[in-house]
Amino acid sequence: MTIADIKSTLSIATVLAHYGLEAGPTGSISCPFHDDRKSSMMIYPETNTAYCFAGSCDVDSVDVIDFIMHREKCDKRAAILRAKELCGGAISQPVAVNSPAEVLDVATIYTKGRESIKRHVDAKAYCTARGLAWKDGIGYKSRKTPERWGRGCIVFPLRDVAGEVVSLYGRAIKGSGHYYTANRRGLYPTYPAAGTERLLLTESVIDAAGLSELKDVSVMALYGTNGLTAEHRSAITQLEDLREIVLAMDGDNAGRSATKSLAEQLRELRPDIQLNYLPLPEGEDINSVVVKIKAMDGDIADLLGGVEEIERIRQEEAEPVTAVVVKDQDQPTALDKTNPHNLIYRSARATYAVKGGVRTAAKDLDSLKVTLAITEQSGKRSRQKLDLYEDKQITRTARAIAERLGLRTDLVELDLDVLTELLESYRDELRLTKSSATGPVGVAVAGPTRKRCLAFLRSPDLLKRINAEIERAGIVGEEHNRLLLFVVASSYTSEQPLHALLQGSSGSGKTRLMGVVSELMPEEVVKRYTRVTEGSLYNHGEYFLAHKLLCLEDLDGLREDALLAVRELQSRGIVTSSTSIKDELGNSDGGERTVRGPIASMSCTTKAQVYEDNVSRCFVVAVDESSEQSQRVIAYQNRRRAGKIDGEEERRVRSFLRNCVRLLEPLAVVNPYAERIALPEEAHKLRRLNELYQSFVGQVTVLNQYQRRRDDRGRVVSEVEDLRVACEVLFESIVLKVDELDGSLRQFFEGIKNYVGKKGESYAFNRFEVKAATGVSKTQQNHYLGRLVELEYLTKEGFANRGYRYKISHWDDQGALRSRIKEHLLDQLMSLETDRPG
Repeated sequence: MTIADIKSTLSIATVLAHYGLEAGPTGSISCPFHDDRKSSMMIYPETNTAYCFAGSCDVDSVDVIDFIMHREKCDKRAAILRAKELCGGAISQPVAVNSPAEVLDVATIYTKGRESIKRHVDAKAYCTARGLAWKDGIGYKSRKTPERWGRGCIVFPLRDVAGEVVSLYGRAIKGSGHYYTANRRGLYPTYPAAGTERLLLTESVIDAAGLSELKDVSVMALYGTNGLTAEHRSAITQLEDLREIVLAMDGDNAGRSATKSLAEQLRELRPDIQLNYLPLPEGEDINSVVVKIKAMDGDIADLLGGVEEIERIRQEEAEPVTAVVVKDQDQPTALDKTNPHNLIYRSARATYAVKGGVRTAAKDLDSLKVTLAITEQSGKRSRQKLDLYEDKQITRTARAIAERLGLRTDLVELDLDVLTELLESYRDELRLTKSSATGPVGVAVAGPTRKRCLAFLRSPDLLKRINAEIERAGIVGEEHNRLLLFVVASSYTSEQPLHALLQGSSGSGKTRLMGVVSELMPEEVVKRYTRVTEGSLYNHGEYFLAHKLLCLEDLDGLREDALLAVRELQSRGIVTSSTSIKDELGNSDGGERTVRGPIASMSCTTKAQVYEDNVSRCFVVAVDESSEQSQRVIAYQNRRRAGKIDGEEERRVRSFLRNCVRLLEPLAVVNPYAERIALPEEAHKLRRLNELYQSFVGQVTVLNQYQRRRDDRGRVVSEVEDLRVACEVLFESIVLKVDELDGSLRQFFEGIKNYVGKKGESYAFNRFEVKAATGVSKTQQNHYLGRLVELEYLTKEGFANRGYRYKISHWDDQGALRSRIKEHLLDQLMSLETDRPG
């Protein structure tokens, strides 16, 4: 057990009780370290410290270890060993010290707290941040109440066997204080039901409170790692139908040691039941894991799918106390990360709370801006904002804190230096966790969710199953387009990501198609923009767009500078601009600004013609504007409005696919068949199309990585099936690259051909007939007709004042073109099937 573990486990109240001491109504005691008749020592349960205000006393501020050292007149190591012994006592959580004169009516306090929390915004926000439903029996104790106990805390009821509230547990919403009422008794959330078959034991009350949604299992909170009380034992003994106990201790040395110890005690108590435990990531507890699961729209019930037998716990030795190096008055070097939005660092002098946490975005890595709330041991406070990477600010801020709190400036500056190192390490941990499954940025996927996702990624015909899941996520029709876009979007981790351009008239559904597919990607990597100004893409942080999915809802609205930036990010993966930069004195000088990719991208346009350099870098996706697709969409809309489509199920599917994508490693791909597939020679920009096709095959292989072999260099190897899927999905896009007409214009022309073919090839038609045949608006119709006349597919007759009429002058055979291309590709694929290399 480390010094930090001891201090977080052993309360000052336990130490006082060990020496037969008790604080008075105001929290003061007679100082045991000098002849004190004025009760000069104040006890601070919130920080587990004490402070003597007598100037004649050699001791001023002490924590639990210092108290033992001075009381027993021993050295630091002996005090640490004695503190470790005290940690094994019955009370391991901080306990409020109440005077016998302050008799608490816990039932009334709790009832008032239930009403108070309804009006307290910060208390409800704290509950939300901790994944708690404040309506589920949680109260709030105002700072203005007459009783000292629990002020500023959310309050949880401890109930007896009859369900009556007999004690309370309070958790401060600011800081890290937590307290029980005196003479604690009762269990949280209540005694398990008589018919309980499966019981989950958590390390703390908050851990249990976050599991209120669980079904088919009873939850009961222990009161710390040594908090298995006589009441807990009695309750467990009475459960005649109990078949299994699951221990859910924290993912640290103390939690693992407690799991082994508790398992031995429970075996003696109930040798007839199965004992399991829930392994948690290092440094995590049940509450922090639940918060992450809910943030990813996951199901906390999945937690119970990851339980393992107690015997499988690896015997890990806790860090020996003799290995602790004492530095600067035993300067602690631990960061309390229980609440990521309120990081706590406790030094020998003060408590530093980092409000709002730290920023992890790539653009913020050149600074460490924090908002600090500093509390000195006597309770004095200071609040500061500063950049911990600015030495001048640190010196100035340390002086201000020292003056306000009565501390030494040099020691405060030392605290800030240590805090800087801790926050740097914590920020690196966060970014490493995010990149564990998704490359540069992401969210870790663990436990049962990870198992389900891996099983899915290992399933045969994976791309077909993904396509089916996309439909369940809310996209009807567009079978090839939606899968093509999914492959494109998922390539954001690649060094050569893919890009797609969705073409369609206004109201055709292209924006929704792109929007839903983007929601199937991890939200931390998606950048969606409705509008992009000319210079904005040049002014981001250097790594702000690196390995992100860029979604542009309206490519038509981008000016040339913005389009150039998009092109450069797509092709070169970097934009560099010469700009003016001011130095520290405000003087302007020339400088460079660099924004790095690479990016994957999806863009929407209504234009039939887009600048060729932008189109050539993308797979062109013509949205399906047929009447059949319109009927499918309308039927979906109507079913949704009628309540026949489960929106929650769609959200779960989207969350599931997001987590699957997070588990994809950004692997290099080798395609042994790359030289044996040739695309149609008449395709536009054939060199670039071939590169796009090979990259697409590579991404299909990446999606199949859990069922593909790897070579001796760790590269995942493509199979013929990957090429076949790529050809099927990309077929329409390849046809468009060969076709002189772009996607939406081709659909328009085929609609006219179908209409005129029934009238006779020489039939002359007007725009009203075009409207009836294609459903295209007048503005878009004028554009399409003008383009077809320009390309000599149509001839125009008549005069504007009498209305123009049109005739088809070029009856191209689109069906024959498609058949020729498909046959060309299939022949090559069949050759690969029958003649594989090696």
